[in-house]
Amino acid sequence: MSHVASRGTATTTSRDAGAAALALLVLSFALVAVVSTGRARSHDLSRGKELYLQYCSGCHGEDGRGEAKTFRPNVGNLSVKELMDQLSDEYLFAVIQKGGAAVGKNAAMPAWSIRLSDDDIWDVVAFVRTLAHR
Repeated sequence: MSHVASRGTATTTSRDAGAAALALLVLSFALVAVVSTGRARSHDLSRGKELYLQYCSGCHGEDGRGEAKTFRPNVGNLSVKELMDQLSDEYLFAVIQKGGAAVGKNAAMPAWSIRLSDDDIWDVVAFVRTLAHR
């Protein structure tokens, strides 16, 4: 009798483990789909350029080289491909959204989250990526 109970318990445990593994697999696919959907949004480069010229070019210049004719703190050259390839889109988003001081950079870089929506910021990030490829 203990042999039957033992085997029955092992079978139930295996089924439970299999069901748990299946649930984790389904959850993993669901999370990947959610993350992929968020990143799959197409960015509006025209809007990104318009916003960049309005909010960023005063310091970074129209071409991203940091040679604007107005107030110029020490700004990063956004046209250097080697530098830009090292920076993730998420990092660029954080710099634009939270400002330079929030990521250990120049505090003169303001946080644009008050003026720009997340979608606007992603559009700017997409446009900034084009500056290093001109």
